[in-house]
Amino acid sequence: MRTGFIGKLALMLLTSVGITTTLQGAPPLSNGAPPDGITATFSIVAVDPETGVCGAAVASKYPAVGKVVPYVRAGVGAFCTQHWHNPKYGPRALDLLAAGKPPEEVLTELLRDDPQREQRQLAIIDAHGRAANRNPSAAGAASEYWGAMSGKFYACQGNTLTGPDVVTAMAHAYEQTSGTLADRLMAALVAGDRAGGDHRGRLAAGIRVAHPDHSGNWFELDVDQSDDAVAELARQYALVNHQAKGPAAQPPANTPAAPERVRLIFDTDMGNDIDDALALGVIHALQSRGECELLAVTLSKDNEFAGPYVDLVNTFYGRPHIPIGVVRQGKTPEDSPYIRVPATAQDNGRPRYPHRLTSGKEAPEAVGLLRKTLASQPDGSVVIAVVGFSTNLARLLDSPADDHSPLPGKELVARKCRLLSMMAGMFSPEKRQKEYNVFIDLPAARKVFAEWPTPLVTSGFEIGLAIKYPAISIERDFRYVPHHPLREAYELYQKMPYDRETWDLTAVLYAVRPDRGYFGLSQSGTVHVDDQEVTQFTPGDSGRHKYLTVTPEQIARVREALVQLASQPPGK
Repeated sequence: MRTGFIGKLALMLLTSVGITTTLQGAPPLSNGAPPDGITATFSIVAVDPETGVCGAAVASKYPAVGKVVPYVRAGVGAFCTQHWHNPKYGPRALDLLAAGKPPEEVLTELLRDDPQREQRQLAIIDAHGRAANRNPSAAGAASEYWGAMSGKFYACQGNTLTGPDVVTAMAHAYEQTSGTLADRLMAALVAGDRAGGDHRGRLAAGIRVAHPDHSGNWFELDVDQSDDAVAELARQYALVNHQAKGPAAQPPANTPAAPERVRLIFDTDMGNDIDDALALGVIHALQSRGECELLAVTLSKDNEFAGPYVDLVNTFYGRPHIPIGVVRQGKTPEDSPYIRVPATAQDNGRPRYPHRLTSGKEAPEAVGLLRKTLASQPDGSVVIAVVGFSTNLARLLDSPADDHSPLPGKELVARKCRLLSMMAGMFSPEKRQKEYNVFIDLPAARKVFAEWPTPLVTSGFEIGLAIKYPAISIERDFRYVPHHPLREAYELYQKMPYDRETWDLTAVLYAVRPDRGYFGLSQSGTVHVDDQEVTQFTPGDSGRHKYLTVTPEQIARVREALVQLASQPPGK
């Protein structure tokens, strides 16, 4: 439930609503980089596609940051340039958007011949809500933490932050606040500041909003130099009178609690395709952002290095104690360099990637771990994302009562699970074919489709096929450490550079963020597998199954979200 920005923060900062006020201070910079080499900020860009209103808000230790970072144009979009900022990029970015280029192409055009492109942090959103980011992948240690995330009609980002909570708090505040776009931008800025903001200080802040009925900036407000710039900006915002703002409201009796984390089990055939590895990185980013808790990882690939690779990735992200279970007598025991090499690599006689498992044979059997994990969770709370074969889930349905639970498998699932998000099948109207995750263990897939007792949403082959993970992200966004287990695996899987389909990543994204508008959903119905091993969907109101759909605009949003999540550095 959204709460109004003014009502939410009235007790501390806001007492009324309203006119443009600019506090004069240090002049804007005139060249492409500040004297000390870094303009560290956290910022947000957003649009309202229905009204054409566009806006951006920013805060930093750097003086007068509102005058050099955010750029907005009504009916076109919003743009921020930060870290090694370049103010010339602002008007040019908006011109390119106005000419019809999508956000991703705009950033590519801006940075094509830029010798400092890997030091830039850019954010852009067009009037349709399509967003794109570039992070400063070559930034030095002084610029940690940096990161970004996008949601429905907004994107927020920052560098030289106290940690990932800054970006997460901004996104949560924007989504949970009602009122005008300006109200929501201010709420996001205050939330980022309260979460820690720029770890070096709070000197300046600003907001810009553009409206189709007004030329230039419809609303702008700056604090150019202050000991507590965001609080001062919010105080000034409360005092001015302007149509960009929403009406005053009384503070709610109870501040709404943050959404509960998704309790997630990840079942994967890690080692068969590289999208499993990137999907695990996405999960860790979502957990760092407070959106999910990875309860366990179970493997449907019966290879001795699959478990160790998952273990080393979990350890890399600071979560070495996540339980791992491995299938016995699985369908694909074949070796894969992308899991074997990282699991066995050593540097100077020490493992390149620390991990406790040396072989999947040391891990518990997958179904037993699934039962143990489910039994320990509240009723109706667990989401399972399966991105490989249905082997473990079919065996779970058939499992008998044990020491973990007196319930047989199907009853245990019905009691503890609320959603199964699968990467399986194909549902496009044309060029239908049988899909790998289904036909490799066909009896298991048929059993799950026929007997799984909770709602089931599947991301078909056509979804991941339409959304490619860009090789340029692998080459640039993962270089914050000398050795990265996702980058190394990606490079081992195929000869670089290559863009890879995001099949498994889409199922994970939906599992944790089903209500962000990333995907559409089919009507309710039932999935079954025909005699040619091709999935078929029969509509029906009583059916528990749905499949994902995607529009061109959603494709751009999903790609950007997945790049930001998969490449996010380890957090808490």
